Amino acid sequence: MKSRQVSFYVEHADLQRTMLAVQGHVIPRFEVLPHFLGLTVIKADGGAQVEVVVTSFWDDGLDGSELEASRFVDEIVRVTGGNPCQRAYDTVYAQVRDSTGTFRPRAEKPAS
Repeated sequence: MKSRQVSFYVEHADLQRTMLAVQGHVIPRFEVLPHFLGLTVIKADGGAQVEVVVTSFWDDGLDGSELEASRFVDEIVRVTGGNPCQRAYDTVYAQVRDSTGTFRPRAEKPAS
């Protein structure tokens, strides 16, 4: 499993508008891509601005997602006027609960 993380800062007053842009313009484009599993959006208040971290999860690599990731960054720049930071990661271990309530750990093979 791979993940891509984009972090940026936004004014408190612009957070709702930014989230509407993510939900309306970014998520629908990601949902149609192969290997897309989902994403999380978390925030940390930090004075005058809010730090937002968006992490998307991909089942079998990031192939084919680069264009949409670039569009996502462009959308964040348009909405916030800021300069987001983007990184890609290999997942070493993840654990989620399935619909039956059972935890399903997923250990990845170490990168060579």
